[in-house]
Amino acid sequence: MSGLWLHVRNSPLRWALPVFVAIDLTALFLRNRHWVGVWPETGAAALAPAYLLGVVGAGAAAWAASAPKRHRIEEQLTASHVHPARLEANRLGATVVVLLVPYLIGQAVAFAVTARTFPPGVHLWLGYALLGVFVILTSTALGWVCGKLLGSVFAALTAAMGFLFLTAFLDRFGFVVISGRPEMTVDPGLLALRLASVTVLLLTMLCLPNSRAPRRSRTLLLVPAVLPLLVIVVATNAVTDRKQPGDDVLCVEGTTTLCIWPEHEKYLPQLREVNARIDQLPESFVRPPRINQAGLQKVWILWPDGQWRLGYDGAPPIFYIFEGSTWSFAGGIGTAIVSSTFKYESCDWENLIPSDRGRFEAVSAWLEAYLVGQSSPDYQTNAPAELQEAWANGREIADGGSLSDQFRWADEEVNDLHGRYCQP
Repeated sequence: MSGLWLHVRNSPLRWALPVFVAIDLTALFLRNRHWVGVWPETGAAALAPAYLLGVVGAGAAAWAASAPKRHRIEEQLTASHVHPARLEANRLGATVVVLLVPYLIGQAVAFAVTARTFPPGVHLWLGYALLGVFVILTSTALGWVCGKLLGSVFAALTAAMGFLFLTAFLDRFGFVVISGRPEMTVDPGLLALRLASVTVLLLTMLCLPNSRAPRRSRTLLLVPAVLPLLVIVVATNAVTDRKQPGDDVLCVEGTTTLCIWPEHEKYLPQLREVNARIDQLPESFVRPPRINQAGLQKVWILWPDGQWRLGYDGAPPIFYIFEGSTWSFAGGIGTAIVSSTFKYESCDWENLIPSDRGRFEAVSAWLEAYLVGQSSPDYQTNAPAELQEAWANGREIADGGSLSDQFRWADEEVNDLHGRYCQP
């Protein structure tokens, strides 16, 4: 252990520690602060900088791995009374420590910020934090491989760009995680499998012969350790659906009951405001008895392929909370109310004329803006111009006139459209 810390103190990478810490904290606090006060989002927000650190760390690890050849001291290290594998372990371990410290500091800072209110679900934070450790170890392993195989000053650039392209490629397989929605969790078994596989790869590199040995022999030694790691990442997704919590949920009561995951308790005040607005809606709007946040309640559905899967058909309607946006959950709640008011099975939407379609969309946009209490959404879409115009008309009504005038307009539109296209 003393040899490891000696290498840490003497590692040239230690001078880059403040830069690495600055990169991590800058990436953490420049993004939306919606993660504050939600443990899974806190863990995921502090995990996101690991991919940026991984690019820099892979290059730094390659530079450190190629140092003996670059300084022409391989013969001296070979002739040392200390076993080469032990020397390699100290150098590799020192590099891992130096690259992990900035990431762990970022996670510690994020933890401290959310710990001020200490909401439920701290165990979910731990899963994302350890997933970031896997990312850092993977980037270090890739960099060390490049440094040992290439053994040149170009190894650092190759490793950095290699990790960048590897991240882009593996993104389609769930390698990149930047969000910690409460309905998702890091699977502890798959996480342990990933950490074990990258540890095996790091240990394998301790047995690599020096650069005087043929490159082919060094590469063949790495293949049995690299392939399992890639297969595990490609074939599995460490972030999976959580079990349904049953009665362990938080609900806001009213004419419609709105329920959320306990980890999102900080959104209860906004949901109470939305629910109070739902209670004031004209009677022409049919309110669902309950609307759930996604993942709270699913039912088994028989799909056309004969397989039973969990889904939302037959369960209460759902809404999402994206990045703390009131528009995200007001949009989902508004859609649920509109769907309940104009039931698909009792309405003839195939004969809906274009002008009435615009009226329908205007009512939907008005309802969304009314529930939020604002008329300027925090999102943009690439919808056709006619839809954009209809939505703008609905939001314009929400932005002007008294509430009684808005209710009168909405009530007349809903009753007229319902009378035209829906059965009583």
